[in-house]
Amino acid sequence: MLPYLRLQLVYLAGSAVVALAVWWLWGRGERVRARPRLRLGATALSLGMAWVALAAFALVVGRAHFSSRFALVAFGFYWGALCLPLGALAAALGRRAGGTDWPLALVAVALLAGGGWALFVEPNRLQVEELTVRFPAWPDRAPPLRVVHVSDLQTVGSCERESRAAGIINAFQPDLIVFTGDYIAGPFDDPEPAIAAARAFLGSLRARLGIVCVSGHSETESLRRRVLDGLDVHYLNNEELELDFSDASGPRRLRIFGAPAHGLDLARFEPRREPGLVTLFVSHVPDVSWDLIGRGVDLHLAGHTHGGQIVVPGFGPPVILSQLPRSLARDLHPFGDHWLNVNPGIGMEGHHAPRIRFLCPPEIDCILLAGGGAPFEPRAPPPRRTRKLR
Repeated sequence: MLPYLRLQLVYLAGSAVVALAVWWLWGRGERVRARPRLRLGATALSLGMAWVALAAFALVVGRAHFSSRFALVAFGFYWGALCLPLGALAAALGRRAGGTDWPLALVAVALLAGGGWALFVEPNRLQVEELTVRFPAWPDRAPPLRVVHVSDLQTVGSCERESRAAGIINAFQPDLIVFTGDYIAGPFDDPEPAIAAARAFLGSLRARLGIVCVSGHSETESLRRRVLDGLDVHYLNNEELELDFSDASGPRRLRIFGAPAHGLDLARFEPRREPGLVTLFVSHVPDVSWDLIGRGVDLHLAGHTHGGQIVVPGFGPPVILSQLPRSLARDLHPFGDHWLNVNPGIGMEGHHAPRIRFLCPPEIDCILLAGGGAPFEPRAPPPRRTRKLR
C-alpha cells in the first residue's frame, strides 16, 4: 500500500469514530428527539465537539502548522462528505416511527454524491485546453511552435491518470514541453513510490526541442534532484535557455528564463526587446507576474494554484494559495504588459490532504505560439489579494 494511502486511512478511521460519536450524542433520549430545540442544540454541540476533536487530532498527526491545516481538511472531508452522511442516511432509513426521514436522506445522498464525485471522478476527468498566442516579433507566415504546459504532478505513486496524461502530451507532438514545478507529494518518510512515478512520467515525455523544468515547493531540492537525475530535461534555476529556429520565413528565437520557487534573482533576468525574439518566463508561483511588468516578458507560464481544486459555483475557488484574483487561478489571461497562463495541474495536494477536486478538473495546456500578432496593449495589472496562505 502506498504511504499516502496508509496516512489517509488513519484520517478516515478517525473521522468515522467522530461521526459515530456525533450520531450517538444527537440521538440520546426521547426528549431530545421529540423537541426540535433540544435536537438542534444537541446537533450543534455534537458538531462543535467533532470539530474540536478533529482539530486536536490534526494538530497531533499533522505536526507542522501548515500540514496540520491539510490534516484538518482531510478530517473535515472524510467526516463531512462520507462518514457523517452515511450515518445520517442510516438514521433516516432506519426510523421506526413515522417512516423514513426523506429530507435527511436526500441531504445525506447529496453529500455522499458530492464527496464521491470529488474523490473518485473529478480527479480523473483530465481536460485538454488548446490555446493560441500570437506575437508581433515573429513573422505571420512562420509555422507555430507547439508548447505543452503542465504543472503540479505531485504524484504519490503511479496511477492511470498520469499514464493517460503522458499519452495525451505525446500525441500532441509538441515542439517544447514546459513543466512548472511540484513533482512529488508526501508522506516523505518513504518517498520512493512517488519518486519512481515522477521519473516514469517525465521519462516518457517526448518533445522536439526538449523539456524545460523549474522547481516547485512540494518537495525538497534533494528529492527533486533525485527525480530529475539522468533525465533529458533542462532544469532552469535562475537560468535561461535560448532556442533559435529561424528559417526562410524570418528570424525566430525563443528566450526561456526559469525561475525557482524560492530564491528568485531577477537581477539575472536582463530585460531584452530584439527583432524576432519572444521571451518566455517560467516559474512555479504565478504571483511573480507583478514583478515582470516592464521587463520585456511576452508570456509567463506558472502553476501552483491547482485552479483551487475546489470551485464553488457562482463564487470560484475559496482557496488558491496565491495573491492573484480568483478569476486568474487558471487559464490564459492578459496581465499588465504580458500574457499569463496558469496551469491548474494534473495532480493534487498530497501528504496530509485528501486528493480531491470539485468542478476543477486536472488539465493539460496545449499552446500554439504563433507570429503575426498585434502589439500587446498594456493595461493595469489586477490588484493583489491582501491575504496569502502560502
